[in-house]
Amino acid sequence: MPSMRELQDLLAALDAEGGLAIGGGDESANLDDLFEDSYFHAILHNNVKQDSFEITCISTPADTTTTPPTAPAATQTFETLTLPQECAWGDDHESLGSQLLVRPGYQSVLSAITSISTTPSTSQTIFMATGASGIGKSSLAYYLVHKLHAAGYDVVISDPMFTNALLDNQYFSCYSPHLEKHAAIHAAISTPPSPSTTSSEKKKKPTWWVCDDGFLPTKGTTCHVIVTGSTSTTAEKDTDTIRKKSKLAQPVQFQIPKWSLDEIKAGLLVSLSSTSKDSPSMTKEQEMVLESLFKKFKGNPKKTFAWVKENWTGGGRDATVIKTNSKSNKPKRS
Repeated sequence: MPSMRELQDLLAALDAEGGLAIGGGDESANLDDLFEDSYFHAILHNNVKQDSFEITCISTPADTTTTPPTAPAATQTFETLTLPQECAWGDDHESLGSQLLVRPGYQSVLSAITSISTTPSTSQTIFMATGASGIGKSSLAYYLVHKLHAAGYDVVISDPMFTNALLDNQYFSCYSPHLEKHAAIHAAISTPPSPSTTSSEKKKKPTWWVCDDGFLPTKGTTCHVIVTGSTSTTAEKDTDTIRKKSKLAQPVQFQIPKWSLDEIKAGLLVSLSSTSKDSPSMTKEQEMVLESLFKKFKGNPKKTFAWVKENWTGGGRDATVIKTNSKSNKPKRS
């Protein structure tokens, strides 16, 4: 069976050449059955499982003089969002696997944006999450798509290649440069929510558009927007484009914080859990290696996980910490 990306590439070619509005108009009202291996399918059918796990913290208290020598190690609880086995967060080119680590600040972001968007006097809000490359902006985007849809919002998510939408409990997709050709998606991002005419009439919640990986909202947008693809260096330029070129509201910026050492550990355990049948854990030796990587890569999770993938073999309790040099039997340096 063709992968989701292969099917999207084929449909994108048709869209570019023949003007096909993927999932729109009479061509196709719903692409749900076509992309059963996508995270959109799992979100639409409420097949995202929320779990939690606890780790022993690596970080030590700043003031060790007040900590009794026999005090138990501190622990921290993390949540994960798990898709069915055949699905992955992201696409075939940059898949995060079936599990997504929920960073502690994600819920705060969700609460903040939804509380502002439901204020009666607010017509449109645009938020911009900025941070260093590889800090997890797309992970935040996937989390928000899931949570916003679960809360009853229509949700659209775009990157430079594709736009996918969950509208009225149906899944639609189109080639991002051709949004104007897709009636359902175009209407969702350009039509403000209608106010209730009677007190008993249920008011439709506003649409949220998540713009990820460098994609920015277009002129004529009236829905609420959160941009998750801007780096710290491009934020000013992106803001200028949104305001002057697209004639939209001034974005409210917030910085995605750097990962803590314990978050890196939790993220690594989540990654290992997809390759091990056992419940993943970490030895003291492994924690020491992780501390060194944390300092070397300045807390960048993408670089840390990439190094581990290259040098850390196996998984679970018997995972080999790093590949060794057969001549010296010493750890390789990267």
